[in-house]
Amino acid sequence: MLSVVVIDDELMSLNLLVYLLNKFTSVQLKVIGKATSLTEGIELIKNTDPDIVFLDIELPDQSGMEIFNHHLSPKVKIVLVTGHDQYAIQAINLSVAGYLLKPVNFIDLQYVIKKIDRMFRKEQQQLELEDRINTLSTGDVPGKNMIFEIESGFLLENSKNIEFCTAGQSYATVYTNSKREFVVSKSLKELEAYLPKNQFYRTHKSYLVNIFYIRKFVRTGESYVLMKSGAKIPVSVRKTSLIFNDIKELLENSQPVN
Repeated sequence: MLSVVVIDDELMSLNLLVYLLNKFTSVQLKVIGKATSLTEGIELIKNTDPDIVFLDIELPDQSGMEIFNHHLSPKVKIVLVTGHDQYAIQAINLSVAGYLLKPVNFIDLQYVIKKIDRMFRKEQQQLELEDRINTLSTGDVPGKNMIFEIESGFLLENSKNIEFCTAGQSYATVYTNSKREFVVSKSLKELEAYLPKNQFYRTHKSYLVNIFYIRKFVRTGESYVLMKSGAKIPVSVRKTSLIFNDIKELLENSQPVN
């Protein structure tokens, strides 16, 4: 259940929004506080730590925009509410979670609430994956002794030492956790088939990573996984929506490889 604070000096608008939040949203919400000024609202937010704040821009003591000058919890999602559309561009530039015009109607409200709910779900998935990875990283990385064909002969390496691999034209480059690298006489596709399947994941057509060295997944315009070494490995658009469940399944099924 998401907790909500509403800040609006117009009592009719405030009560209408609270009524809509209580009656016309498919996402479970609980209004935990109301305020009629920004000063009162900031104090309320700090005391209650809500998930969402619906904020009227034009308040009697100061502009609602001043809320961004206060150091609030980064988890709080701000939805601006106003009777004028002149603030739309400013709202976009501030990356607010939502923007509603008065009088608020339940269709627009439903859209904003569902959008915020998806944001929280994605953030929760990210935290769960990070927790899972951090827990596993405290133990031994599973590994398998393997032989790799290189231009000058062959090389013996344990898969637990491999952090990630990149694609060449008809070869692949292997990067180890000790910052060594070597070129193997296999394509990345062939190398993927050769390495332990419960340990390596193809994030991109040109990258293969050891899941036990992933430290964080960052979903941006160009998403990437941050590796233990600090390397940022691209994640393709197609894999962006799949990576959480894919790696979660690999981690749950991973067993030490002898």
